[in-house]
Amino acid sequence: MSKSSLAYEKWTPSKTSERQNIGIIGAGLIGLSTAYATAIQGDGRIKVSLYEASNVGHSEAASTDINRVFRHLHGPDPIMTTWAKEASSLWAHLSAESGNTLLQKTGVLFLVHKGTDPSHIGNHVWPYSNAGDWVEDSIRILDDQKVPYRRLTPKQISREFPQFKSTVIEEAIIDEQAGFVEASTAIRSLLSLCLRAGVKYYPNTTVTRIDPTNNGCMIQFSDGTEAHRDAVVVATNGWTSELIHLPSDTLTLSEQPVVYLSPIDESHSLEQGQFPVFISLNTDCYGFPIHSGVMKIANDNPYRVINHPSERQNPSEDYVNQVIHTVGNFIPVLQSAKVFDYHVCFYDRSKDGNFILDSWDSDARIVFGCGMSGRAFKFGPVIGQKLAQFAVSGQKPKDINDFQIR
Repeated sequence: MSKSSLAYEKWTPSKTSERQNIGIIGAGLIGLSTAYATAIQGDGRIKVSLYEASNVGHSEAASTDINRVFRHLHGPDPIMTTWAKEASSLWAHLSAESGNTLLQKTGVLFLVHKGTDPSHIGNHVWPYSNAGDWVEDSIRILDDQKVPYRRLTPKQISREFPQFKSTVIEEAIIDEQAGFVEASTAIRSLLSLCLRAGVKYYPNTTVTRIDPTNNGCMIQFSDGTEAHRDAVVVATNGWTSELIHLPSDTLTLSEQPVVYLSPIDESHSLEQGQFPVFISLNTDCYGFPIHSGVMKIANDNPYRVINHPSERQNPSEDYVNQVIHTVGNFIPVLQSAKVFDYHVCFYDRSKDGNFILDSWDSDARIVFGCGMSGRAFKFGPVIGQKLAQFAVSGQKPKDINDFQIR
């Protein structure tokens, strides 16, 4: 094991553990992170099988995209900032092991706008009724955990980030060690690392049923075959209820459109190195520096609630134009941007907005993770580590006791 693997050495399976043959269902970010975290523990004693109904990075997957936001500001809950710090370390490990830079630390600029109706607040600061209060509580956590940030006045914003219309901004916070995860590259890199660590990968393999047994789980596949494993981790995101009977109100699936803009005049000022990831706390819009020739922007509010991921539909042109108009109000150069493409991803949201990291049976033979609520890439390697420990030991890690079905 390389020196950089030390970031993962926070628990050690018992040499006498019965759970040395683990099945993981779903090869998105959470499934891959769990498979890798499991495989590198126990000096190779643990066998890991990873099953995916399609293939890694398929078009319907929630993990498919060019980039995803990574940040340390998460409101008043200290565990989210703690986990973000841990995730940053684990992304560094994965970058070193894969040879790819997976976390780009561009900084994330949080904007609080002037003259905004305080009741017009989006998902980023829920359940607060005021963006400023959310910022103050978030900053207290950053101070406690010694996370670097800076508060910027409109004059400082104008000087450091002239792309933004500072006259409509009350203040901004720059989360200096934040940025974005190279989403598609991360997924491919994790698969390669899993295979290198000895994970057996089964693409185009659909699991139809899981049943606990006296000493493990029986997995049934669509072709009629079966496999017995000591424990199973279900990491199928919006498809979780197809394998585990969840109460009907456990998860809400929502369409989340993203818009890709073509390079425009002055686009050099929107390149990485000159332009940060941004999050507008009052409008809930966010965006990235130009990446792979396009600039990605989106609104974090749900576009439409759906019953199944297969129901996703592209947003209307009016919606796309509204997102561009909203962002253009505080990044004027985008008012003349051309739409390159747009599509819809989805969130699986829990009732309280927290992750669900739980077991279906009393012996924790069937462990599952869902309710990522659009935050998987912010915490994926950490969540994978927690689920791996849960499945192998049969004991729920203490710091995820609160992440359960409500």
